[in-house]
Amino acid sequence: LCISFEYSTIKCRDLSALMHELSNDGARRQFEFYLEEMILPLMVASAQSGERECHIVVLTDDDVVDWDEEYPPQMGEEYSQIIYSTKLYRFFKYIENRDVAKSVLKERGLKKIRLGIEGYPTYKEKVKKRPGGRPEVIYNYVQRPFIRMSWEKEEGKSRHVDFQCVKSKSITNLAAAAADIPQDQLVVMHPTPQVDELDILPIHPPSGNSDLDPDAQNPML
Repeated sequence: LCISFEYSTIKCRDLSALMHELSNDGARRQFEFYLEEMILPLMVASAQSGERECHIVVLTDDDVVDWDEEYPPQMGEEYSQIIYSTKLYRFFKYIENRDVAKSVLKERGLKKIRLGIEGYPTYKEKVKKRPGGRPEVIYNYVQRPFIRMSWEKEEGKSRHVDFQCVKSKSITNLAAAAADIPQDQLVVMHPTPQVDELDILPIHPPSGNSDLDPDAQNPML
């Protein structure tokens, strides 16, 4: 029966479970919209620059990022991309919505998906001088949602060049060549005696005329 899952068609005493499922359906539709309108353009920008992953931080519309060019943050935030959207920020505030978003991204074929909350530097508060004259910059951090994903196809393979020793084909020593032959092939190197080898075996000198008379008895018997 194709009964639409709506509050008018579903009667349930456990309203918490009902509202949870309704929120899951609504979160899926909402995130698919956010994915196409906000997230996908940043993924394309990363791909066009040769990257195969992206790290996106979601800030509110009122957040202001003002970094000192001389003393920028030293946490790698310069490689992050920013979305200014209070609506998306509120969406990722709920862990259930993040779970729904992660399932949607998996269905789209993305890998190494991480969604959570992290501190993001907004502006410089002060600069301290460490012993030795090295400055220490203190930034104001805000807790904001982030999303990280990858579309790298060969992430499981080695990133280094593997050098493999190849045995020389010009082996003149037969003993050395036989040492490299598997045990199941050694029988070819030691065949059973053939007829021509039997001809060179030592033969006792004939006695009498036994070679003329096949019925003659051997005098040695």
